[in-house]
Amino acid sequence: MLPLLGASLLHQPALIWMSLGGLYVSMADTGGAYRTRATAMGCASLLGALALGAGIGLASWPWLCVPAMFAVGLGCGLLSLYGNAGALIGLVTAWCFLIGINVAGPDPAKALDWSLLYLAGGAWATLLAVAVWPLQPYGPVRDAIAEALEATAHWFRLACPADGGLRPPEERLFAEKLRVRRALAEAQETLAATRSGRLGESPADAAFLQLIETTDGLFVTGAALGDRLAAIPAGAAATVECRLQQLNGRCLAALLQLERALRGRGGQPALGQLAVESQGIAQTLEDQPPSAAAAALRHAQACQAHWIATLAQACAALPLVVRTRGAPPPHRPTRQLRAAIAQGWVTLRANLTLESSVFRHGLRFGIASAVAVTVYTLFSLPIGYWITLTVSVILRPSAGESLSRINQRLLGTVLGGILAIVLATLFPHPLTIVLLLVPLTLVMMALLPVNYGLFVFFLTPWIVLYKDIVQPGDWGLALWRIANTLIGAALALAALHLVLPRWEGETLPSRLAASLRANAGFAAAVFAACQEGAPSSPGPMSAPGTVRLAIANAQSSIQCYLSERSAHQPMALPLMAFLLHSQRLIDALVLQSSCRGRTGGSAAPIDVRPLRDWILFSLAALATALERHERPQPLPDPPGELATRELPLAFLPVPLQPFLDAIEGLRSAVAAWSERNPAAVAPD
Repeated sequence: MLPLLGASLLHQPALIWMSLGGLYVSMADTGGAYRTRATAMGCASLLGALALGAGIGLASWPWLCVPAMFAVGLGCGLLSLYGNAGALIGLVTAWCFLIGINVAGPDPAKALDWSLLYLAGGAWATLLAVAVWPLQPYGPVRDAIAEALEATAHWFRLACPADGGLRPPEERLFAEKLRVRRALAEAQETLAATRSGRLGESPADAAFLQLIETTDGLFVTGAALGDRLAAIPAGAAATVECRLQQLNGRCLAALLQLERALRGRGGQPALGQLAVESQGIAQTLEDQPPSAAAAALRHAQACQAHWIATLAQACAALPLVVRTRGAPPPHRPTRQLRAAIAQGWVTLRANLTLESSVFRHGLRFGIASAVAVTVYTLFSLPIGYWITLTVSVILRPSAGESLSRINQRLLGTVLGGILAIVLATLFPHPLTIVLLLVPLTLVMMALLPVNYGLFVFFLTPWIVLYKDIVQPGDWGLALWRIANTLIGAALALAALHLVLPRWEGETLPSRLAASLRANAGFAAAVFAACQEGAPSSPGPMSAPGTVRLAIANAQSSIQCYLSERSAHQPMALPLMAFLLHSQRLIDALVLQSSCRGRTGGSAAPIDVRPLRDWILFSLAALATALERHERPQPLPDPPGELATRELPLAFLPVPLQPFLDAIEGLRSAVAAWSERNPAAVAPD
């Protein structure tokens, strides 16, 4: 906004290029670690300036701009290979080139000046984002871990209710679990980005890593605790159960206090009384006569004690991270830069094939952008580059996301255009327009990560008023923006259906099968640990990253599939059931892992191989049916009840019902998919 104010007061219209650089580079701010943000915004500044200058240089040859736009669109579309940051950098780079080839009265002599102004605006935005505010290198890490702690606390409140509260439905618990997993993944990525390029380790690095790991441990142990509390028979030892629930409430308060302390809003939680109460409950249970209810209570108390011990480990790391300001001096990143470039080239080369969805997206983006340039050049449409801008923001690698963007873009543009006409008519003075742009910018940028349709609603009057600084009162721009947006949406829709279309239904079965095979791998590891004897560390095992990644990929694919066509909506319930039962199977495995160990003395652990073999065979059969587009065959009967002899707390009999319910639910979901999938055939 400051460059716009200077353009108005100093009568220097060229400063709007600096403002444009600030806006576009701010859109490329991906958040997270300072290094990540600075790298993304720096690339957007440099590539945008180069694209703007190249576009201005080509503007005198309109028909040469068509193949150039195709090349730029293809290249910028391929930047989606490098995550959200790459996609945003590619988008703003394409916009800069597009604006450059549409400059009125192009003057190659001014191309360098305007590109430098854009670069200065991008540098100004980057400076504001990562340097002017008090620089705390670990600030983003601290915030990300605090978000993970807050999400874990909210989930713990639901899964382990206090004072006699009831657990919510499994569907809600599953949604909250996904939220916790996303928060933990974000914290891990932010810490990794912050640590990259630094020489050696530091106490703060180790403390932050310990906080993330203990937060994950609190989540996993809380899952086991919630399941154990739910398994306690009604009316059994009500006094002890009430004490367990009350202690859950105090544990939740301590966890929230830890989150506030990490943000610098209070002191550390006092955990001494929690441990004393947990020990008191354990002593009370020792006097209980042997029974199934007493065994369930002992399991719940053991999980609760482990949860408190894990929280104590998190608190031990807190003093090293709350007041951290500095960081180890960075070393020369030459070797790291070479490695990153080499890895980037390997990724690009591996995706230069029509089998790659991103390469297809790049071709689709390039062809549609070139056609859009051809249309507005051929018909001499005013502000025609808005057609190409519409194409660029609508087209995404996922067809479902692209279709969703079409509706949001059209509705936001039409309503925003009406607002733009009103504002341009009521406020024709350039200085007043600049003052109006300030609140519009604040609201627009705040809504960008929240809702694209609302972002477009405020973006439309922003662009119209931005152009009005040079041509005040020209509200006709709003009408042309609406018209060109409609044309661009039609071109994007045509490209989506005609240029190398690939629908999510083609890849969804393989994603579902991959998640089943990842679950099978985790099951094999859990049962292997159960047979080995005493665990090396107390508490339940955590699902490995490969399992979480496979489920996240399956969830993303399901969302894209459901958003592609309204005809897919009947599959919403079976596919959501697939995710739900996958998580239930993981929960049952986590619960089983908390029982691993030996029974003490010479007693051997229960033989869980029949259950293991049945689970692995069932998951493999369902995954194969999905991969071959076959209807799943009936699964073999599950093994009979395992031994029920009295065993010490270290290893109790395996509860079969959670495994039975999860496997049967997965089979029903796979069968429902195969029945609606025309490619599915009956197996030989």
